[in-house]
Amino acid sequence: MTDVPKPRAGADDPLARIVTKDWFRAIGPRVIPQMHRFMNRVTRGRFVPGAGMMLTTTGAKTGKRRETPLEAVPSAGTWIVVGSNFAQEHHPAWTSNLIAHPECEILVRGTSTPAIAELLDGDDRAAAWQEALNHFGGWRAYTDITDREFRIFRITPTDVDR
Repeated sequence: MTDVPKPRAGADDPLARIVTKDWFRAIGPRVIPQMHRFMNRVTRGRFVPGAGMMLTTTGAKTGKRRETPLEAVPSAGTWIVVGSNFAQEHHPAWTSNLIAHPECEILVRGTSTPAIAELLDGDDRAAAWQEALNHFGGWRAYTDITDREFRIFRITPTDVDR
């Protein structure tokens, strides 16, 4: 398993306060993923600030490969990813892709690994949500902005050498 990103501070973290601002939520979805993709290319996935993982999915409608930079929460050899989508009113496309095609690929700190995604619900979702909030408290503030329940997935590497 590759090195895991360090947890961020809680909801009082200055970054958590910034990501919930209207101006950030307006420009963030247009700018931040492109910046992460650029950093991913330049560093070959070794350093992507603000995105612990590059997730490659298969498009639900198109069948094309789609790369999405995500903040990822390490969890006992797996990863938790939250479909917060900058607290927009719609789910991010990558979540629909994983529902249609759970087989995916993850790139974490320069190491690419095949994986499988599981949409969590019930007690599993609640436990994963708490882990996610411990990692980045900004997600809690997002719940005050939208009524949408975020889709939460557990991403499990399927390589045999872990």
